[in-house]
Amino acid sequence: MNSDGKRELEFLVRTVREAWNACAGTELHTRDKGAFDLVTDMDLAMERFIDGAIRESFPGDVVVGEELNPLKELPSGRAWTVDPIDGTVNMAHGLPLFGVQCSFAVDGVPRAAVIYLPRFDEVYTAVRGGGAKLNGQRISVSGRVAADAVVSVGDYSHKTLAHASGQIARVQYLYDRVSKLRHFGAASVAFAWFASGRTDGMMMYTRNLWDIVPGWLLAEEAGGIALSVNGGSYALGTDGIVVCASESVAKLFEDAAKASRGE
Repeated sequence: MNSDGKRELEFLVRTVREAWNACAGTELHTRDKGAFDLVTDMDLAMERFIDGAIRESFPGDVVVGEELNPLKELPSGRAWTVDPIDGTVNMAHGLPLFGVQCSFAVDGVPRAAVIYLPRFDEVYTAVRGGGAKLNGQRISVSGRVAADAVVSVGDYSHKTLAHASGQIARVQYLYDRVSKLRHFGAASVAFAWFASGRTDGMMMYTRNLWDIVPGWLLAEEAGGIALSVNGGSYALGTDGIVVCASESVAKLFEDAAKASRGE
């Protein structure tokens, strides 16, 4: 059973709100997940809720979740990604910059996505070919040129020195060629605020499906240009993603990638 994603989007919007309402009072009980990362009981409760709802409503579909089933690739057929709390460190420190983000894909192609920022009561949605919305109203990227751009950059990678060095080199190239640089500490916030025109570019080093797939679809449906951090069009499995609100910003990121390679 394939789908255009509309039914699945309606399901996701309803389910993420239900999950938040059911689990928001869960004690955090913060504990280390790995170096420079943590997980809370709320992350686990949220993912179990969403995972269970998907399996009940769409039996046989594959659920890729950050905590319960962290696959590296989207499987063929029908699949979902679940990031129960994106920006856990922010949430655990009392910062409002975190969200819930989920997507639905068929044969590795995203069809529907939702990003919910509960502290702002903002629900961002996208369906392939149907545009992007914020609380039901159409949104689009800003279109601003690089010199006027506010660009967000993700947390510096602790996974590999090469990734950290590459990110630092790109930030060094960008910092005096754009208006402002920002760190939000959550992919959900960075993608959502880019898609709504509040920022004009975003860069994030990661291959995690749950971090990238929802925002990737949202950004493109809002009119954004998606690139690999290494240049060229973005594809799952590359080192990271860049989204740009204009050709001017895209060229700047392409130039940054070339400069980091000494070209």
